[in-house]
Amino acid sequence: MGNRKSVNWVAAAAIAAAGVWLYLSLCPAPPVIDARPHTGLGEALAAEALKLLEGEGRLIVITRDVESFKLPATTAQLESFLGAIKSAGKTPAAVRSIKVDPLRIVGVPPGEFFDVLRQGREKDVIVSFLGPPVLTDEQIMKLGTKHPKVIALCSGPIPARVDLKKSFEQQILHVAVVSHPDAPAQAAPGNAHSAFEQIFKVITPGNMTELPALAVTAKSD
Repeated sequence: MGNRKSVNWVAAAAIAAAGVWLYLSLCPAPPVIDARPHTGLGEALAAEALKLLEGEGRLIVITRDVESFKLPATTAQLESFLGAIKSAGKTPAAVRSIKVDPLRIVGVPPGEFFDVLRQGREKDVIVSFLGPPVLTDEQIMKLGTKHPKVIALCSGPIPARVDLKKSFEQQILHVAVVSHPDAPAQAAPGNAHSAFEQIFKVITPGNMTELPALAVTAKSD
């Protein structure tokens, strides 16, 4: 009888172990990332948004849908951004989550971004975690000069495929956060702000002349 119980316990343990292995193989844990640069990124975007936000202006956020696909970097960026905005006593008027295939180049559909701009007010600020608005000349003419200011995360290959300088000149982009072309694979030890500065760079009309060099380097990689 004792031997049979031992066999049963061993069999149960083997089945449990197999179940755990099967679960882990089918549902692997998300990759571990260094959250520091992404936390710093969220804080930087919040700081730029607060600079541009004035009076009764509203804050509108466009981001990836992180429910359909688990994206630790995006989650860290958004949580940091919202935390910094809350600490400043502000609350976004709207957070629009867009489903984006993580294997595709990020971007907001032009028609959708155009609608957000057209429905916004002149004092509103739009923060896009999905790149800048890419609009046709006709859409830009329809917008006129009174539309929300736009802050956009333009990391990775975006400066190489979107003319950000032209977007600044057309005043449909007011702040862009781009990737350093020579950014290290891993940020050196330090806090979130220092990690952000190693990986990313804030571009405004004041330092827009730095954009061509960034774009050219990106194209040559």
